[in-house]
Amino acid sequence: MQIKRKRRFSLAFKHEVVQHSLETTGTQAAVASRYGIHPNVLCRWRRELVQHDERESKPLENRGPERSDKELEQENRRLKKQLERAELELEILKKAEEYFANGPK
Repeated sequence: MQIKRKRRFSLAFKHEVVQHSLETTGTQAAVASRYGIHPNVLCRWRRELVQHDERESKPLENRGPERSDKELEQENRRLKKQLERAELELEILKKAEEYFANGPK
């Protein structure tokens, strides 16, 4: 039976992975798989390193986008539906205004 040893990563490697995850628009899982680590490990590193940097009053170089592509696509779909509904309501109001301006027949 083989014993699986705990892997140890250097602080520089952790900083590199965290920095990359903050700069990209991809998911944390995608970044983690690219570097061969578990997504939960990346999440923990991000939390630890961001808190560490905040305590030292040194912001990370780039916080990256605030939202992922998936979130932006969802918001885009929601806004398109909202716009479509507003345009339909405007069209109905224009027809109603025209109807009442001419008076019922």
